[in-house]
Amino acid sequence: MESTMVRTRVDWQYTAERSEESSLSIINGTYWPRGKMLGGSSAINGMQYIRGNRQDYNEWEKLGNPGWGWNDVLKYFIKSENNRIPEIVNGFGGKYHGVGGYLNIDYFYGSTPYNEILLQATRIAGFNQIVDINAEEHIGYAMFQYNIDGATRDSSAKAFLVPIEGRENLHIIKNALAVSLKFSSANVVQGVSMVIGDQFPLEAIAKKEVILSAGTVNTPQLLMLSGIGKREDLEPLNIPVRAELSVGENLQDHVFVPIFFGLRKLITDIEQIRWDTLIDLFEFTLRNRSHPVMYDRLVNIVGFANTRSTTGLFPDVQYLNMFIARGEVNVVNFFRGIGYESSILKILTEYIRQQTVVVVLVTNIDPRSRGKIRIESADPYDHPSIITGYLNEQDDVDVIRQGIRIQQELFETETFKEYDTTALPITLAECDELEYDSDDYWDCYIRHMSTTLYHQVGTAKMGPVTDPESVVDSQLRVHGIQGLRVADASIMPTITSGNTNAPTIMIAEKVSDMIKNTHK
Repeated sequence: MESTMVRTRVDWQYTAERSEESSLSIINGTYWPRGKMLGGSSAINGMQYIRGNRQDYNEWEKLGNPGWGWNDVLKYFIKSENNRIPEIVNGFGGKYHGVGGYLNIDYFYGSTPYNEILLQATRIAGFNQIVDINAEEHIGYAMFQYNIDGATRDSSAKAFLVPIEGRENLHIIKNALAVSLKFSSANVVQGVSMVIGDQFPLEAIAKKEVILSAGTVNTPQLLMLSGIGKREDLEPLNIPVRAELSVGENLQDHVFVPIFFGLRKLITDIEQIRWDTLIDLFEFTLRNRSHPVMYDRLVNIVGFANTRSTTGLFPDVQYLNMFIARGEVNVVNFFRGIGYESSILKILTEYIRQQTVVVVLVTNIDPRSRGKIRIESADPYDHPSIITGYLNEQDDVDVIRQGIRIQQELFETETFKEYDTTALPITLAECDELEYDSDDYWDCYIRHMSTTLYHQVGTAKMGPVTDPESVVDSQLRVHGIQGLRVADASIMPTITSGNTNAPTIMIAEKVSDMIKNTHK
């Protein structure tokens, strides 16, 4: 999840097209922040380290991608890691984690008064208490693991680029926009054309091959600008077609819906919280960033459930919790950044003034719906069109609704009753015409309040050439094009069951071996 909703020059600031199926109470279209800096979105995300599960990757292999099953990818997760949590590293005989890699993994030890309440309630309700969400069990509640280094973010740039920035064979160019791939012949990529600053053109020529790692939005945009895509999309823009592939299709994302509860008997001292945070900030500065800022509204506990089967081993819903102290009305800015209507923001502000509020983000992590990315012009400076496809399949609505029902049962436990926990409804004119808490009501609510958890993948799908939706093969080489691979989240044929940063780093680790093996 993105750590902030403030729009800055280091964010691409994409906005999706409005839909009649989802995000109905987001007035200007769903906001898609994407990192526009070294490290990409790993420099602005929530830093949660979740790999997904074995079923995710075995499914990739079944779709015609040899070498991408769980037993194949696990070693690349381990290779990246410098895991600093002893009980995690040593668990299951050291089978799942590593030390000595570039990416630092640790717990964030800050907490809110809500952490222990949540853990106690989940134990009473019979939820499995998981020690390591990245090992063998995936249904239940666990502490988040984070890609952090002491008290600071460990983005992919900090983890992998900074330690090798002095290498003679590494040259980093900042503030450059890649505008097209450069071809030496009809279907052979020679390099990349880019523009730096005020229209200063530059070309980078590859000796062996080009690796495109621009992300789920920019990778398909650059491919299409270079003539790789669907004829029906490119010819109206007068872009010659070099390879007709389903670029931009297969877009997938994790959609969440927030539900709100008031804990009227949990009294939090907002002034004490502010004072403690200020002290932590001073310590953070004085100790050269070695002291963490302890207060975080996103509770560092994650939950997973299977709404389709009580005996299922793999989840389709993820739960994140936000804790808001009474009077902490500035947190409404998070929801303002999402783009909700002003009437919703006004209701939330009044709720927070009156009581401690918990927000549960109920997230569908096994979506059936698909969207697409399209370019609207041949100008690389124009943002592409984003059609999310959220909730186009009723099954996705059903999963979130059942996820809400499971959460309602959790708030009926004695633990939450002690704090006089009450559901806080959001006034939505269209939904309020329906019976509150009925399935129809929640279906309406879901379609109004749904939005992105910022886990977009899939727009350059990996698969065999016989798959009409695929763009790259299992070696991540673009079909029909020589000298070009794609290595980012866009190649995922199906989205993983959790946060997507760790799987994307795994993809990069794996393709690095592929490249070395190709060129001996």
